[in-house]
Amino acid sequence: MKIHRGNIIKKLHNEVQKYIEAIEETAGELNTEVYLVGGPLRDLLLKRNTIDVDIAVKNDGIQFAALLANKLRAPLTMHKERLTASIVMPGNLHIDVATMRTETYDNPGALPRVQPASDIVQDLARRDFTINAMAVRLNTKSKQEEIIDPFKGYADLESSMIRFLHVKSFIDDPTRIFRAIRFETRLGFTIEEQTLKHLKTALSNNALKTISGQRCIKEINLYLAEENPFPVIKRAYELGSISNVISDARVLEEIRDIFGRIEKEQRIDRENKRVLMLTVLFLHHTPNEITNLSSYFGMTKKQRSVILDTKLLLNLLKDSPATLDSVIKRYSDHARMLAYLITSNKSLLPHLQS
Repeated sequence: MKIHRGNIIKKLHNEVQKYIEAIEETAGELNTEVYLVGGPLRDLLLKRNTIDVDIAVKNDGIQFAALLANKLRAPLTMHKERLTASIVMPGNLHIDVATMRTETYDNPGALPRVQPASDIVQDLARRDFTINAMAVRLNTKSKQEEIIDPFKGYADLESSMIRFLHVKSFIDDPTRIFRAIRFETRLGFTIEEQTLKHLKTALSNNALKTISGQRCIKEINLYLAEENPFPVIKRAYELGSISNVISDARVLEEIRDIFGRIEKEQRIDRENKRVLMLTVLFLHHTPNEITNLSSYFGMTKKQRSVILDTKLLLNLLKDSPATLDSVIKRYSDHARMLAYLITSNKSLLPHLQS
């Protein structure tokens, strides 16, 4: 099936379409090629809403981003060592710009060394899964320009498959294990048989130990940012990628129950719900385990305090409830709210932040 550029552009969100002309003008001024790539293209092909734009630029993406940001009068954040930049538009719309590049890994789990790529196919070859390894050129006069799909990503979209690009994928970058689970659950896809086999092999060979705890917790936080976080957490538990966080099925069921209560609580905004959910994942650990895990994951002092505060408050409600009024001010607002959601103890109601 042929997918043409013109049909893809029409599917862009109205707020995004008005920036495409500026992107194409910038490409013309710099005499370069620019492509829509990655997750936004995937979601457009799946007819899913997306308000972000990922573009790959031949030659110098940083120069391109600087000129585009100036044209749009928008703030720019540059990551020169990664050959990437990000422009933030009104409505929290992001235009992420990257130089077309290749990546090489000095050892398993290492951050990649990047070099400019000579063409878009080389850039697509470095990506995680086939469904994210497609592109369509933006600055072309032809509306009949077809998507560039060297790894048959569109066929995998049609068959609802998550498929890696090469057998060392999860070894080179073990965070792809987390991403495979997230995409599978979010999209309602299935991890392809050989991809799943290599994912499980990487886990059994302790591939996640080759990356930092900070990189792991970043992926877990992305799980919690999903519209429906628990199914992603459950799948990660089933495959064994978060075994140091959730140890058994009983704990998993407790987490399901508390997540449900957090989701239903209308007094909590989305950001604070994520804070509470992260806390819930660690509550079944002992205080010493929480301290060690928070150190491993590189949590902030505030994140660690919320978990320990909630743990202590739950113990207080169980063992010494009569002392609540005299000590409640010691505990954070997050700890009070979560303790209430877990215990339904009405004596906490007067102490909840409205």
